[in-house]
Amino acid sequence: MVLHSCARRGFTFIELIFVVTLMAVLAAFTVPQFRRSFDSLVLQNFVSDFSSLAMYAQAKAITGGSETSVDIDLTQKLLLAEDHVKYQDAYGGNVDLWVTGKVKAIPDPVSVDLKAGTGKIVFYPDGTSDSADFNIVGKYGGKYSVTVDPGTGYVNAKKTE
Repeated sequence: MVLHSCARRGFTFIELIFVVTLMAVLAAFTVPQFRRSFDSLVLQNFVSDFSSLAMYAQAKAITGGSETSVDIDLTQKLLLAEDHVKYQDAYGGNVDLWVTGKVKAIPDPVSVDLKAGTGKIVFYPDGTSDSADFNIVGKYGGKYSVTVDPGTGYVNAKKTE
C-alpha cells in the first residue's frame, strides 16, 4: 500500500499578505528618498546648465564683438541667451534689440532667488560682465549660491546647504 502525502508546497494566504505588507512599508520609506535624490540631481544639473550657458554667452560676446546676455525669466521659468543687435533699418533709424538664441527651461523642483536687481547678466566683448549674486534652490532643501565676477565674467556656484 502506497501512501501519498497530501501536504502542498507553497505559501499560505497569510504569508503572502505579510510579504506584500512588508514590501509596501519598505516602499513607503524608500520612494521619498529616491525622489529627493532625483531632485538633487536635477538641481545640480541646472546649476551646471546655468554655468555652461554663462560661459557660452561670454565666449560669444568675445568672439562676436557684441554684448551677449543670460536672462533669467522667472515668469516663464526660462534661461535665455540673447545677442545684442544694433543696425539701421530701411528708413535710416537705429534699431537696438536683444535676439534670443539658446533657451533652457528652469525645472519644476528648482527655483531661482534673485537677491537684487534684474535677472539679466550682460557679457561684454572685453570679457567682463555685469555683477550677479543669486541663489538656486531645490524643492527639498538643496541650495547653491551663485555669483558672477564682473571683472572676469567667471561664474562661481557653491553648495551652501
